[in-house]
Amino acid sequence: MLMWVLALRNILRNRRRTILTLLSMSGGYLLVSVMYSLNEGSYDQVLQYFTRDTTGHVQLTAPGYIERPNLYRTVAVSADGLSSLAALPEVHSVSARIESGALAYGEEKSLPVEVKGLIPEREAELSYLAEKITAGRYFTDQLTPDGLYEAMIGALTARQLNLSVGDDIVLLSQGADGSMANDLYRVTGILGDADAAESRWVVLPLQAAQAFFVLPEQAHRWLVVGEDYRRSEQVQQAVDTWVAGAGFTDPVVVSTWQEVAREFYELMEADKEGGMFASYILIFLVCVGVLNTVLMSVMERTGEFGVLKAIGTPPQRIFSLIVLETLLLALLGCGIGFLLAFPLNLWMSLVGVALAEPIDISGIVFSHYRGQMSLTVFLMPAQIIFVAAVLISLLPAWRASRLVPVDAMRAL
Repeated sequence: MLMWVLALRNILRNRRRTILTLLSMSGGYLLVSVMYSLNEGSYDQVLQYFTRDTTGHVQLTAPGYIERPNLYRTVAVSADGLSSLAALPEVHSVSARIESGALAYGEEKSLPVEVKGLIPEREAELSYLAEKITAGRYFTDQLTPDGLYEAMIGALTARQLNLSVGDDIVLLSQGADGSMANDLYRVTGILGDADAAESRWVVLPLQAAQAFFVLPEQAHRWLVVGEDYRRSEQVQQAVDTWVAGAGFTDPVVVSTWQEVAREFYELMEADKEGGMFASYILIFLVCVGVLNTVLMSVMERTGEFGVLKAIGTPPQRIFSLIVLETLLLALLGCGIGFLLAFPLNLWMSLVGVALAEPIDISGIVFSHYRGQMSLTVFLMPAQIIFVAAVLISLLPAWRASRLVPVDAMRAL
C-alpha cells in the first residue's frame, strides 16, 4: 500500500505534465476503443446477414462438394431428418438446397440461370429470401390449378426474358441420370434488382428441383443456423454427433461457414489485422509521450534516488516504484478513456454512423455503420496500453535502479 501512495504522490508532483500525459493516454484509449467497436460492429452486421442468407452457420455436404460443386455430389434428405436436426438445442433452423445451372426460356429469348431448389417454409425461417421480393409473392410447394410448380426469378432473369408475375418460364438442363431435363414453371415473384446476387436465380420448391434434376430424396447442401454465427464450432460439434447416429449411408462432411467461405473469411481477417495495425501505431505514438514523461520524472528525481540508495533502499524497490508509477498513469488514463468511450460506443451501437450512400449486401440495405458493445471493445485497448506502459517503464526504471549514490546526489 505504501508503494501505491508513493507512486500517486510522485505522479502528482508535476500536475500539468501528468494531466497532459493522462489526456494523451485516455485519448489513445478512446480512439482505439471506438475504432475497434466500429470495425467489429460493421463486420458483425455483414456476417449476421451473410451467414444466415448465404452459407448458414454449418453445412452438411458430400465430400469434395464445397471445393468442387457438381450435380452428382449429393446427400440424402428427408423431412424427418431435417426435423430431427432442427430439434437440437444448439440449432435454430435447418433447410436443404439443390443448386445447379440450367438454360431458361421466355417466349422469345433464353438465358443461363442458377437454379435453386429450396424448401419454402424452412427457407423463410432460415434466410432473408422472403424480404427480397420486389414484385409478386413468396413461392409455395403447392401445384397451381393447371399442374405447374411455382417459381421465383431474379430481376435480371425477368428483364432479359421479358417475364413478369403470372408468366411461365421453361427450364432446360441435364438430369443426374443423363436424361434431358426440361419443365415449365409459373412465376410468382421477382427477386431483388438487376445488380443483386439473386439476379440470375430461378428458385423452385425442393421437390420440384429434385424431379427436374432427377435427384429423388437428395440435396446438395443442408444448411444449419444456430443462435450466433460466432458459435459455429459448437454447432458443428453438435451436428457431428447427430450425423454419427443419423444413419447416413454415404459419407457426410460437416463444415463451418469459415470453411465454406474460406476466401471471404481470410480476406476479412486480413482486413481486421490491418485495422489493428493502425491501432498499434496510434498507441505507439501515445507511448512516446508517456516515455518522455517517465524519463523527465526520473531525471528530476535523480538526487532523491541517490539518497534512497545511500540509506539502503534496494535497487529492485526503486525499479518497482517507477514501473508502478507508469502503471498508475495507465490505470488512470484507461479509466478516463473508459468513461469517455462507454457512452460513445453505446450510441454507436444503438444509432450508428449514417452512410452517405446505403450499401446493398445480399439484397439487404445497410444505411448505418454500427459499433459493437462487448467486453473486448473496452478490455483490448486497456490491455495494449498496460503492456506498452510496462515496456516503456523498464528502461527508465533500470537506469534509476543502477544509479551510483554519490554521483546521483550531486544533482541535489
